[in-house]
Amino acid sequence: MTLLCKPIIGGHHAGVSQPYSSLEAQLHDALQAQNGPSPELPLMQDFLREHPGRALEIGCGSGRLLRPLREAGFEVKGLELSTDMIARADPELATHIHQGDMNNWSPETPYNCLLAPAFTLQLAKDPITTLHHWRNWLVPGGGIYLSTFVPYAELLGELPEGKWYLDHQISLPNGEHAILETRHQVHEDEQKITRHHRYQITGRAPRSHESTQIIRWGEPEQWLQWLATSGFESTFQFLDWDQTHIDNQPGPEDYDGICTTLGLAIEP
Repeated sequence: MTLLCKPIIGGHHAGVSQPYSSLEAQLHDALQAQNGPSPELPLMQDFLREHPGRALEIGCGSGRLLRPLREAGFEVKGLELSTDMIARADPELATHIHQGDMNNWSPETPYNCLLAPAFTLQLAKDPITTLHHWRNWLVPGGGIYLSTFVPYAELLGELPEGKWYLDHQISLPNGEHAILETRHQVHEDEQKITRHHRYQITGRAPRSHESTQIIRWGEPEQWLQWLATSGFESTFQFLDWDQTHIDNQPGPEDYDGICTTLGLAIEP
């Protein structure tokens, strides 16, 4: 994983005390765009075709993925914790976004399909508990799409622990420059990483914003086990956005750490 392509997670800090706000919300989509078109979008579209009906994207942010899904005709709405992110969605799209925490929000009517892209579930304090909660949002047999990653850049020491390093930098349309610096600590026994982010905009009116993010991870085989204990049956799992790349026990030399897991809600 290269330095400037390290994953930016989700559309919010769901399940923790600090939702995206200030410069973090303002710059989120622009920083994501630096990595190019989302490789998840066609995968999510395929999954929605297999599970037609009412769907929910968890951690939709300002609608970066939600908009093209709706424009393609899918009956999908969004869930987002950050009011600053929702405010950045256009007014019409915002009417299709629920404001709430993925750990305790509940829909009025169960969905046919849940989408959790952009590694959003890894921001939950306890992913297994959150998966149990999500099971209640689905009709029996409803589908779940889940993307996760193992932070090998931090775990293997490719990024310096405890020191600020340049994470992303971009030029903005108004001529200003935005910089994201990150400092992290690894808690390997707990399978989590604490990331401290420092956002800065340079120019005639420089400003900055700092935030903290706790990321939990699991190996591909662990996510299969956690789904099984949470009321789901896993149906397919693949690596690095490639549906032909299948290996439940890969090592860091085998893939970039990205895993997509698909499943079905089992009858309670």
